[in-house]
Amino acid sequence: MRTDSSRIAVLSKMAEILDVLTEDSSITLQALSQQLNLPRPTIYRIVQTLIDQGILTSSHQPGPRLIHWASPSRNTHALEQASQESLQRLVSTFRDTASVYTRVGSARVCIARIEGVESLRHTIQVGTPLPLHAGSAGRILLAWLDDETRDRLIHESQTFFPGPSPPSFSDWQEIREKQWAISLGERESALGSISVPIFTGTNHVIAALSISGPQERFVTDRQDAIISALQQEAQKITRLLCSAKNEHALAATPQPSQAIVNKED
Repeated sequence: MRTDSSRIAVLSKMAEILDVLTEDSSITLQALSQQLNLPRPTIYRIVQTLIDQGILTSSHQPGPRLIHWASPSRNTHALEQASQESLQRLVSTFRDTASVYTRVGSARVCIARIEGVESLRHTIQVGTPLPLHAGSAGRILLAWLDDETRDRLIHESQTFFPGPSPPSFSDWQEIREKQWAISLGERESALGSISVPIFTGTNHVIAALSISGPQERFVTDRQDAIISALQQEAQKITRLLCSAKNEHALAATPQPSQAIVNKED
């Protein structure tokens, strides 16, 4: 029978394993065993349990359960703050829900959101992990990745979020060229959404900016206006992020007078 002390020892080993895998998810179990000075069978059992419980993915990335625990404290403050005015403008213009999603492991997580003002609207909680392989925001977050990474993340997302899978999508080049994606009835039959990328640097997508609601509100004659507004707001968010980053860097740089004083000292 397992005692309290043995349970505590297992938890301690789990924490040590997670510490290492957080720094290097590609480390082999053999190397992990040597680094932690733990038997390889013990390492294997603990890692497999973490995978089975959704704490890790099969590639030792953060799993949906770990993402859910970590969401309240994730460092998304700058992106969330930079997005607020854009979200408000989008809701005011289109009356549907506006959101910002980021990728964490093989899930997408809503980090900022303003609910639509229509009586029928799409509602989720900020911080909830959602399937990366379903929905327009997931497509945006996947489209700029390399093929191998994308295929692995889609497989892991399908594993951790069981249920009917949407039709497979393969034209990622099209999304990269037009820089928007649409989803109609994929994750929920009545739901539609359009998403665009938020860039930081050349071809580096940090998040997806989305409008979602009943899919009948995403008819063709309304799509162009939504896409145009989303892309304009995404560009504004990017500029705000770059400006905040530059201000932070400037504040951390000694002023000339300070540098002279320090040199004389």
